[in-house]
Amino acid sequence: MEKYEGYDETKAFTGDFEQMTPGGYIARIKAVTSVQKDYGHCLTIEFDIAEGEKKGFFQRKFDETQKWQGKYYQTIKKDDLRFFKGFITAIEESNSGYKWDWNENGLVGKMFGAIFGEEEYQNDKGEIKVSCKCKQVRSIKTIKDGKFLVPELKALNNKTFNASTMPTFNPFEPITDDELPWK
Repeated sequence: MEKYEGYDETKAFTGDFEQMTPGGYIARIKAVTSVQKDYGHCLTIEFDIAEGEKKGFFQRKFDETQKWQGKYYQTIKKDDLRFFKGFITAIEESNSGYKWDWNENGLVGKMFGAIFGEEEYQNDKGEIKVSCKCKQVRSIKTIKDGKFLVPELKALNNKTFNASTMPTFNPFEPITDDELPWK
């Protein structure tokens, strides 16, 4: 075997990965991007934990992986602004004197309460794993007062895909409903 370039300089991983746990956290927005969609906009909020035991969690993860993992996606639907208004209200209540002015870059540096919950996903090996993500945004006061519920595990409900177990068929031969792979 040929020696890989950078091996001697690489820091060895010999322990457990630090993980987020479900619950409420105080976070600070690091960056915001907005993408136009058919229904309105989608904001990608990049954030890090700003206080407590997990302070700087996503920066530490970035230092390990070079990928920013602290993200929250907020949709802004033209025909239903309730959820976006809830998001903005939480930001305004968490940042004294701040008033939303329709400038997403003005959100950078703002604090908010982040409620984390777990969800299942299927990795590229077909294994079911669990990740912990920011599921809801609330005011900092809501988090500090403990007046929130941690979401239940979002399960895949056995809706996994495995190409090796899918039936094969000739598209030119008639098939019955019982042979449909998505049934």
